[in-house]
Amino acid sequence: MSDKYGRAAEEAAVGQVLIAVGASFRALDTGGLDQVYAQDADWTNAFGTSRHGRAAIIEYLSELFADPRFAAGKPVGPPQASIRFVADDVAVAKTYIEREGQQTVDGSELPVRRNHSLKVLVNRDRRWQIVSEMYMDARDETTHEHQDD
Repeated sequence: MSDKYGRAAEEAAVGQVLIAVGASFRALDTGGLDQVYAQDADWTNAFGTSRHGRAAIIEYLSELFADPRFAAGKPVGPPQASIRFVADDVAVAKTYIEREGQQTVDGSELPVRRNHSLKVLVNRDRRWQIVSEMYMDARDETTHEHQDD
């Protein structure tokens, strides 16, 4: 993938995977995610729930999307994404989105969630798929105060 056109095509293909995941979360529909996650993928959300394997990830997301407390959350603005290739067949994608209105199990509304994700994608048989995905929410508390130079 040394030429710029090959890299651009691969970046666009990875971008399509990111778009599919985003569309799934917006529509609260897992249709198509079987093409996005690798059979042996691992996934961890911002609350520490982990799943291993495509079927387990999709099953969990189906339950999550059907939950009215999760479904109450809506995106605030468009998502942001960056893609970095660490090898010809391995890419790391970072995404960021803000969601408001999501509720906890007891019905309390969460503050606006500033949600980051890190996805590792592998090109297997000319198809990019997520092999590992981890979500985290930004926090306001700090443990280190950076001193500007």
